[in-house]
Amino acid sequence: MNTGKPKKKNNRSLFYRISAWLHLWLGLISGIIIVVICITGITWSFRDEIKDWLNPELKMESVPGKAMANPADLYCQAKEMYPEQEISFIWRPSGKATMIGFGKRNPGFVLHLNPYTGEVIRKPSFKEEFDFFEWTLKGHRFLWLPSEIGRPVINYSTFIFLITLLSGLVLWWPKKWTKAMRKQSFSVKWDAKIKRLNYDLHNVFGFYALLILLVISMTGMYYGLPWFNKFLYFTTSLGKTPKTERREIKNISSYHPEKLAESMLMAWEDAIDKVDAKGYYLSVPKDSAETIGLFLYPSHRQFYDLQSFSYDRNTGVLLANTSAYAMPFDKADFATKVQKLNYDLHVGSAFGGIWGRILYFFMTIVGGSLPITGFLVWWFKKKKKGAS
Repeated sequence: MNTGKPKKKNNRSLFYRISAWLHLWLGLISGIIIVVICITGITWSFRDEIKDWLNPELKMESVPGKAMANPADLYCQAKEMYPEQEISFIWRPSGKATMIGFGKRNPGFVLHLNPYTGEVIRKPSFKEEFDFFEWTLKGHRFLWLPSEIGRPVINYSTFIFLITLLSGLVLWWPKKWTKAMRKQSFSVKWDAKIKRLNYDLHNVFGFYALLILLVISMTGMYYGLPWFNKFLYFTTSLGKTPKTERREIKNISSYHPEKLAESMLMAWEDAIDKVDAKGYYLSVPKDSAETIGLFLYPSHRQFYDLQSFSYDRNTGVLLANTSAYAMPFDKADFATKVQKLNYDLHVGSAFGGIWGRILYFFMTIVGGSLPITGFLVWWFKKKKKGAS
């Protein structure tokens, strides 16, 4: 004779049950990775403000109407100071000192100069230094593992997170929109016991952060998953395939190392005639096959409207460049604008600059808490079943 309690009939739809299964197991599988992604992402997003606070002498506001020292002169200055060192980049982020990098990308190999006068602010030590923000970026991009291992783990964990967000919306959606159900779905019962409070924190905060977390997830997948990149372009362009990016990488004349500074000057004068820039990044060619890469930033700590140019290293002649960033933002089609906006959408600066990133800060904290509160929801249910 069966004396056990009859099983409670599940009157939920098959779609709901599948969503619940996906939400639980995918969340448990990817949870710890999502926590790492969120914490490291928050840290990286505010690196400029943190660095400004830690190194006030390197903070250099843009001066309206005052021209920045051209990178060709700064290159010659750095070369004269350190003739044995190979210069790899000249970078003036808006609001900061100009940085000239020697060889590897590391703080110990960077010369800091006043972007207007060329005055030396900080000399390089030429010793390997720990860079906390580069360390967090490695965690954010590939979990401090070799790139070929960590990058797919991060990318597909982000994809899994996207699925858990959408399945979570299905679980959150009230069966009936009664007054009591609306209150339970949209508000946290702060005086409840820990089990109910945890459930509310997961359910209610997850709903309020949903839209922004979806944007963060999809823009992150854009960088790491080529198939999603193509799918996004296909949908935003109404059925077109992505254009093949092409840049002329072969220089049109023979190699003359002594002409590099002159070519830099020509490239700089041509580029700033096209773009009113607050900052720039110049990639110094390493050999005769590489070109001078120049990126100009018209906006302060926003990158949707940056423009890229490629120049012959021997003549300073502008070369063909069909990348998304080669054209002005206002002249791009919708699909290309989505591409150009991707980074600013990912970090929040597309929504009011620093204020957008502050909003993202709180939403990302919620995102990082969801695997923890979700695990506790599952744990409390498991304990209850074990006790019954």
